[in-house]
Formats: sequence, C-alpha cells, structure tokens
Amino acid sequence: MAANLSPAQLPSAAVNPADLESGSSLWRDAWHRLAKNKLAVFGGVTLLVLAAICIVGPWFSAYGYEEQNLNNTFAPPGAEHWLGTDQLGRDLLVRLMVGGRISIMVGLIATSVALTIGVIYGAVAGFFGGKTDSIMMRIVDIMYALPFTIFVILLMVFFGRHIWLLFFAIGAVEWLTMARIVRGQIMSIKKMEFIEAARSLGLGRRRIIFRHMIPNILGPIIVYTTLTIPAIMLLEAFLSFLGLGVQPPMSSWGTLIKDGAEKMEEYPWLLLFPGTIFSLTLFSLNFLGDGLRDALDVRAAKD
Repeated sequence: MAANLSPAQLPSAAVNPADLESGSSLWRDAWHRLAKNKLAVFGGVTLLVLAAICIVGPWFSAYGYEEQNLNNTFAPPGAEHWLGTDQLGRDLLVRLMVGGRISIMVGLIATSVALTIGVIYGAVAGFFGGKTDSIMMRIVDIMYALPFTIFVILLMVFFGRHIWLLFFAIGAVEWLTMARIVRGQIMSIKKMEFIEAARSLGLGRRRIIFRHMIPNILGPIIVYTTLTIPAIMLLEAFLSFLGLGVQPPMSSWGTLIKDGAEKMEEYPWLLLFPGTIFSLTLFSLNFLGDGLRDALDVRAAKD
C-alpha cells in the first residue's frame, strides 16, 4: 500500500531536533537538586565568602598579624580595631583572617592526603578481595583501635612542630573511613558488565581501577570529602588548643579560640569572634556535605 503513496505523503526520514527531548546527565541532575537545597547553597556561598575574605583581607589591613602594640592591649572592638586586640595589642581581625588561611589550608591539604591514601588503599583491597582484602582490612581495624590524637601528638613530638608536618600527620590518620567506603563501593561494582568487558578486552588491573572503577564512585567520595574537612579542622583546633598545633606568632582559629578561652571572662570578644567564625564554617561545610549527599543519591535521581 505504501507503493501507491506519493513522495510527499511518505514520512520524512529526518527528525526535527526541536521535537526530541534533550537528555540530562546524572551530574547535571545532581547540580539542579543541589541548587534547590537552600541550606547547601547557603553553606557553599558562605564558604566562598569566608575564603575570599581570609585570602584577600590581610592585604588591605592597616595592621600586620605580628604587629604588636603593648600600649593598646585588650582593646575592645571599636573604630580603630573592629574586633579589638589581644594580650599583645595585635589586631584581632587580621589575625582572624590569617588564622582562617591556616585552618582552611589544614582542612584542604590534610583531606587531600587522606583522600589519596584512602581511595587507593580501599580500591586495591576491594578489587583484589580474598586474602589481600582480609589482610589490608585487618590493618585498618588495628589502626582504628589506636587513639588518633595520641598518634598525631607522637608524630609532632618526634619530628617537630613544623606546620607542613601538621598537615600530613593529620591526613595520615584520617584516611581509614575513606578506605572502607571506597572498598565497599568497589566491591559493589567490580562484577558489573562494564568491568567484565574491560577484563575481556585485556586491560590491566591498574587501568581498570583508576580509569573505570574509581571514576564511577566519585559521588560517595565527594560527599565524604566534604564531611572530612570539618572533622580535620576540628582536630587541628583541638591540637592547637593543647599547644601542639600552629606555633606563635602564626595563628589558626584553634589557637585564637585557645587564647580567647583563657581570657573569656574578662575579654569575651577574644573568644566570641573566633568561635563564631569557626562554628559558621563548620556548619556551612556540613550543610554543603548533606546537600551533596542528597544530590548525588542515585535513588533520589530516579524519583
């Protein structure tokens, strides 16, 4: 019957692109869901603003973070010193911004160390399985039983209190949970068809792990990374509170909180401002982490 139709009556082989529904990737959907989460957006914007102030702010300050004025100690907040001064007459605002640089740097660098160790360790354990996985995970269990804070303190005592050692020492004890998360994710996908196809093509183990497996579990890795940063910043603040963190004249939010806690009854602003900024940063990181967790949830993407 189609032979009796004229060419004008035949259906066109070409399809108008406007009539097709545009596809959307999982990452694009996750971004849209994240943008709808007001708390996550608030957390992300707050972190960007705080980071920008800490990075750029000290360049425009009339005072140096080491500059002392013993004639103007414990000055209350005012026009000359917006957040007051400390026991040595140093401007608290500029020390707060410089301390933010240190605290944020500790969080980012130590998290990068923990991320690198944990992802590689967990991926290898999950991929090989068997005795290799059993031995590697028992090592993780043993390290879990060790008191992390004491381990970091011992590293600082034996190797000195250099700030870069602090970054790597904290990162070296915060990778265990990441390793377990990555191991579980790798074990859940290593029997999938695309991994079997990679094996059948003769790809090496290293290429399968780093080119096919790890990129497919980036969602959980990103989420846990955002939750690791505040934990590391809290650990650095605790070490600084004990006097084992950043050494004078440098400052971090932890050292400023420590100094403020010693004088909080007489000069409450020394604790109020660092504590508020530090708490705001931690809340923002947690809000962003929770938002990323919900946005990257595959089950939510199917709803």
